[in-house]
Amino acid sequence: MYAIIRTGGHQEKVMPGERILIDRVKTDVGQTLELAPLMVSTDEGTVVSDPAQLRDTVAVVGTVVEHVRGDKVDVFQYRQKTGYRRHIGHRQALTLVEISEIRFGDKKVTGEEAKAAAAEEREAELKAAQEKRDAARKARDEAKAAKKPAAAARKTAAKKTAGKTAAKKTAGKKTAKKVAKKKK
Repeated sequence: MYAIIRTGGHQEKVMPGERILIDRVKTDVGQTLELAPLMVSTDEGTVVSDPAQLRDTVAVVGTVVEHVRGDKVDVFQYRQKTGYRRHIGHRQALTLVEISEIRFGDKKVTGEEAKAAAAEEREAELKAAQEKRDAARKARDEAKAAKKPAAAARKTAAKKTAGKTAAKKTAGKKTAKKVAKKKK
């Protein structure tokens, strides 16, 4: 389940257990905070975006983790040939919020449940990938084993023909030398 919330003129897609940075709110660290949902989507595919229904049935609850300041933004203004230069900086005041739960009517999804489900899903993906690698390795080894006798036969045949061609070449050189001597 996920929700899209509005906070400080911004919209954020959030899931339970996720941490997001929002504009500074006047709430102490450790206190809960209810965020305004704009849309909610459940795991079954139900999407609710009607404001009246959202107001009645949906709640997005977060816990304030800490208050921080964002990265510094440098602003430099310059106009050529006039000597006009202005340099200022800005650091936005932000609040780190952990989404602890999303309630949709009777359903309630908490951060721990979402983390456990994500861990199970990740574990299943890793297991499937390992099985796929093992199957590919086994097929490659079987194909290699099937090619070994044929490759060995080709090598011996190549050695035999290589010896014959080398003998023909040297024989050809000898006859060429004999022909050259006879002409003299």
